[in-house]
Amino acid sequence: MNISNTYFFVLTLVVLNFTSSVYFIRIDITEEKKYSFSDETIDLVKNLDDILFFKIYLHGNLPSSYKKLSNELKNSLFELKAYNNFIEFEFIDPTQIDDERYQMNLQKDLYNRGIIPIPHRDFEKNKMEETWIFPGFTAIYKNKEQSSSLIYPSMTNSFDLTIKESIEKIELLLIKTIKNLTSKKKNIGLIIENENFNLDKLVSFKDLVSQQYNIELIQKINGQLNTLNNLDCIIINNPKNYMSEKNKFIIDQFVMKGGKIIWLYSGTNANMDSLENKNETIILPKDNTNLNDMFFNYGVRVNSNLVKSLQAVQIPIVTHYIKEKPQWTFFPWKFFPILNGNSEHLITNKTSPIKSQFPSSIDEINNHLNKTVLLKTTNNTKIQQTPSIVSLDDLKEKSITSDFTNNEQIISLLVEGKFNSLFENRIPQEIINNKEINFKSKNKYENKMIFISDGNFIENQFLKGEVLPIGFDKHTGTQYGNNTFIMNCIDYLLDNDLFINVRSKNLELRLLNENKVRSQKKFWQLFNLISPIILILTIGSILILIRKYKND
Repeated sequence: MNISNTYFFVLTLVVLNFTSSVYFIRIDITEEKKYSFSDETIDLVKNLDDILFFKIYLHGNLPSSYKKLSNELKNSLFELKAYNNFIEFEFIDPTQIDDERYQMNLQKDLYNRGIIPIPHRDFEKNKMEETWIFPGFTAIYKNKEQSSSLIYPSMTNSFDLTIKESIEKIELLLIKTIKNLTSKKKNIGLIIENENFNLDKLVSFKDLVSQQYNIELIQKINGQLNTLNNLDCIIINNPKNYMSEKNKFIIDQFVMKGGKIIWLYSGTNANMDSLENKNETIILPKDNTNLNDMFFNYGVRVNSNLVKSLQAVQIPIVTHYIKEKPQWTFFPWKFFPILNGNSEHLITNKTSPIKSQFPSSIDEINNHLNKTVLLKTTNNTKIQQTPSIVSLDDLKEKSITSDFTNNEQIISLLVEGKFNSLFENRIPQEIINNKEINFKSKNKYENKMIFISDGNFIENQFLKGEVLPIGFDKHTGTQYGNNTFIMNCIDYLLDNDLFINVRSKNLELRLLNENKVRSQKKFWQLFNLISPIILILTIGSILILIRKYKND
């Protein structure tokens, strides 16, 4: 290669590098298009009719992991801008502002907005320097603002895993932000109907839902006709109070007028709280809620039993002592079956296995409504009728596989169609003369609701005082798919399929074959060393041939 050819080659590389710096180009070769925006996301961005301005505070002299997150966010914003020039953004280092007073006020404002600073300690020249990193952004659109954190530190995840998850959730976070700024948030009602329930167990769920929707806690319906009027969807969380006919009527009319429901309802009173201080407890059927006729009207029966499975979540118990110190051993707790999702339905086709606690079986009742199984157990199940005694001592007993011969049991069911009112021709006497009820005998349009026969499904655990995510098991450190599933349910009921599609892209996890890695290690090391050289020589040769052809 002569000097002129070398100059030509170098000039070509310079032009390509300049072009790439001006025009954003990214090719996604992953099978599930993990790093490409969905068509629904692109359509949402294209419909923006005013400037959407992002102020990103993850900037400056950052550690490598944070810099990677910052670069991925920048790439995503460049890609969005390619679809709509109304997307604008600025990266700001809130720790490097000349005006010290303005800097302090900005940092205080970011904290108040939920962008919590994270300390970073850097050891350099035998000195420890501590800096604060603000991993978040503020988005502004038509005089509306929303701030979001990019990272949520966790006691249960390593720092690298936290960063990885944050990168994977960039699209979801951006879409949530755009949706919240460009459209009105829908309203979710969380109904308890249980005086003895510990509301701290729902902190994680409320935080999760509030990222997309307005959520309101309703401890009791209390016979108030207007209680549900402004809600789009209600989640009835394991009610234990007697449901009066008036309260049922209020729920019934909510459905008739297009409202959506998620029923979290087990057929028994079982929970782990009753086993914390003693080894055994009596499990009773939940037969005092007065809801069976309502469920029957929807074509559903939640049985008063317990579903046991050989495929279950493991819990620790003390098996022996060494020098007066208890030694813990993990056993599968068969009352906590691991559930599988329906691979053919949008809600569950890419969800991770689901954790359940004392679920009951669900039966489908034939009527005009369409029903789709969302969650079910494996074949290795056993039904335990109630009343019955449940004891932790059962953990130590070896399971006899031949006892677990029941078929797959339904734990979650989607019901769709035009619902008929339970109260047609029998409106409760105390409200029959009330002109405000505007009684509807059936749905005008198709409606839908979801049953989950696990009353503990959305409850969070605690670890050293920290609230854990929904579905995270503190004993094994396993994150089950409960959080994704419940959000997919809400999104599906409220026709927000966009979020389901975006959320499901990040669930594909491909593990390396360790044997292949060991056997092919040298080959790929050599390949990575030689292939760039061959590529450069090939490009150079092609350029020489082109130049020679032109000269001839």
